[in-house]
Amino acid sequence: MKDRARTLDHRLHSAFEWVLKRLPTRLGDWVHKRTGGRLGIGTQIVLGLGGGVLLTVGAIVMALVLMSIVSARQGEVTEVHIPALAGAFNVSERSAELVQATPRLVTAVDLTQLDAVMMDVQVTQTLLQNAVDTVAGSEAGGDVGARVVPLVDSLNDMVDEINQSMRRRMDHQGRLTVLKQQREDFVLQLQSEILEPELDDQHFFMYTGLRELTDAPAPMSQRRTTAELDHYVGLLNFKAYQNEATQYIAQAFFETDIAELETTKERVETALENVSGSLEKIRYRLRSQLQSLVQELTEMYGAPDGVFATRTGELEEIAYADSLVGHSQQVATELVNRVETLVGSAERSAESAAARSSALVQLGFWSLLVITILTIGMAYVAWKFFGERLLVRMGRLSSATRQMSKGDLDVQVEIEGDDELTDMAGALEVFRQHAVEVQRLNLVEKLAAEVQAKNDKLEDTLENLRRTQQQVVKQEKLASLGALTAGIAHEIRNPLNFINNFAALSTELIDELKEELEEATNGDGELDREYLDEILGDLNTNVVKVNEHGQRANRIVEGMLAHSRDEAGEVESIDINLMVQEYAKLAYHGIRGTDSTFNVDMIHQYDKDAGEVEGIARDLSRVFLNIITNACHATQARGRKEDGTYLPAVTVGTDGREKDVCITVRDNGTGMPDEILKKIFDPFFTTKSGTQGTGLGLSISHEIIQEHGGRIEVETEEGEGTEFRITLPRKGYEPVTAAS
Repeated sequence: MKDRARTLDHRLHSAFEWVLKRLPTRLGDWVHKRTGGRLGIGTQIVLGLGGGVLLTVGAIVMALVLMSIVSARQGEVTEVHIPALAGAFNVSERSAELVQATPRLVTAVDLTQLDAVMMDVQVTQTLLQNAVDTVAGSEAGGDVGARVVPLVDSLNDMVDEINQSMRRRMDHQGRLTVLKQQREDFVLQLQSEILEPELDDQHFFMYTGLRELTDAPAPMSQRRTTAELDHYVGLLNFKAYQNEATQYIAQAFFETDIAELETTKERVETALENVSGSLEKIRYRLRSQLQSLVQELTEMYGAPDGVFATRTGELEEIAYADSLVGHSQQVATELVNRVETLVGSAERSAESAAARSSALVQLGFWSLLVITILTIGMAYVAWKFFGERLLVRMGRLSSATRQMSKGDLDVQVEIEGDDELTDMAGALEVFRQHAVEVQRLNLVEKLAAEVQAKNDKLEDTLENLRRTQQQVVKQEKLASLGALTAGIAHEIRNPLNFINNFAALSTELIDELKEELEEATNGDGELDREYLDEILGDLNTNVVKVNEHGQRANRIVEGMLAHSRDEAGEVESIDINLMVQEYAKLAYHGIRGTDSTFNVDMIHQYDKDAGEVEGIARDLSRVFLNIITNACHATQARGRKEDGTYLPAVTVGTDGREKDVCITVRDNGTGMPDEILKKIFDPFFTTKSGTQGTGLGLSISHEIIQEHGGRIEVETEEGEGTEFRITLPRKGYEPVTAAS
């Protein structure tokens, strides 16, 4: 606690005595006689009120003098300098409006809007010229005509040039609109009138042997000749390359960079070369017609008024207009700088006069503020003695006591001064601290009990979640096994049919062998060794075939058993082409088993160098089955939405590389939007309705591929299709968790 000698009262009294000692003798005696030698309440009131009156009178006199001086300075600024400054600001504002109007010219979408913007620009040009004339006619204008007018003319010329550039750009846009329609008409004519009918006829002939429905079927040897196959492959290649070329041409319409447009041009030229190269395998009758269409497509893109040249011209005009806009902003800045330079002296004079006026105003303001603060300070000092030092401190202490009695132990007890009130405040603070400590101990015990109860509840919830997760994973495995059943039933029927057929043939051969032996025994005793060797060779071939198809049926059954087991599989070498082909068939026939109307063109593209990978066959087969089944479902869903022109297709392929193998599954189904694509690998996320899916198929597949050290990549376009790419390392399988 502070010493009493350091209190505010003691310091003030000491200061008053110090002043009395340094006053002149007569004045000091008079003050001492009147005050009794101490700073009493009466003395304090006289000093406070007298000082306040003197300060107020001085502030009034100072304000009157300063107001008369400021009025004279303000008249000079208003009559001489304001007109020139206003003109300069007007020039700056109008030039800024003219520059701001140039982006509106660039963003005009048609000639009507462009003409409307130009009318506004012409109005702004007129106002700018009037503002320049105003500045030139003022006393501070100087040589405005020689320095400003050329910049104004240059700014107007650039606006006119932007207008002309926009008109040329709109001409290019009109030409591009015509070319877009020509491209669409070309693609429609080529696809619907030529390629699709020819592909359908060739496909029909190769499978039925009929050119016309009234013709006799051609034998199989004529349907699959090299010429027929080359013609069919040529048509498919032509269609693919033609689609690629037209897509690149469509992309050129939307390129925003000339360098990218050049790259697109090279791609179009490469695609057109591929289109021309694919014509070599097509029959001459159709080849000449397609060559003329290829030439038409080439001219559409590469002609002087074609897509490339027109889009290039449009991009150049856009760049030119942007450069003019930037230059116009520089000219407008220079214009404002020159106007401000010409009227600089007037502005400086105005600023000087305004600064003097401002200084006087500031002087008056601060003087009045100081006087007011001193007056308030004196009143505050009086209040500090008679109010706060007793009444306010007692009120605060009483308020703190009432709050603590109501249970509010966070109240702050202010301890200040060095008197009895200070002692009471200290004792009250000690009591509050003890009460807070007791309350804190009770709260800690209560919180500990609540935390323990919540921990027990969380452990029960976690255990329930683990059991639920195990049940859902088992349900997903059963669903996968159920999807295999129909496909396995179909696939196992084929080898069994082969076994039955070859067994029947073997029975017939054995009967023939018996007849030959009986004839030799009952006849001359000579056996036809050549005929016997032929029969035995056929029997051996049949036995080999029976064994092969028996092994195939055994593999199918073993695969199904592997899917149904819960224990971990073993790492083994896997023929990736054989596994992908096998489970593609199972996926297809599995859906066919539940929906007999389902059909899809299953395209197989296997790389002979794909070879083998090391992994768990049961897990990888589940991944392939799941992703190929999803692809089939996507085509099935799109087929239900669209008419009979839609041709569902799923392409399954492999690509063998030195250190890994890439498996691709691509469909032309419904595709996925971006918000769905972000969630497809999340557990329990599914887009299937009802109980058709658990939402774990892709999540488990993703974990399996990661455990094999591989990755899954997805590319999709809503309404067009989806492609899954699975990359697996060849050797060195080590289980890797998804978190790693």
